[in-house]
Amino acid sequence: MNKNRDEKLDNLLRSRRVESVSPDLAQRIILQAQQLPQNKTFSPWQWLRELCAEFHLPKPAYVLATALIFGLLIGFSTPPDLTSNANDDSASAQSVFGADEALL
Repeated sequence: MNKNRDEKLDNLLRSRRVESVSPDLAQRIILQAQQLPQNKTFSPWQWLRELCAEFHLPKPAYVLATALIFGLLIGFSTPPDLTSNANDDSASAQSVFGADEALL
């Protein structure tokens, strides 16, 4: 039954009438393209919006990713607290990844 439908569709496609292209089609395309602005100037904010639009992800994902990136940047940009007490068990990101301290 599928083969019969495929053959019928092929016959219908072969029997359809094809319109010829007008001779001035290329000229109309060129004239229309000349009327459109070709160069856009993007501000950094517009560029960021266009970049986000390309990913097609839901907006909460952007918010979460941005918050995580800002958190990492702030965490690694703050200087380590060198005046902490010896009894203090908290550690900053810099003290864990410091070059002078061993991880083990």
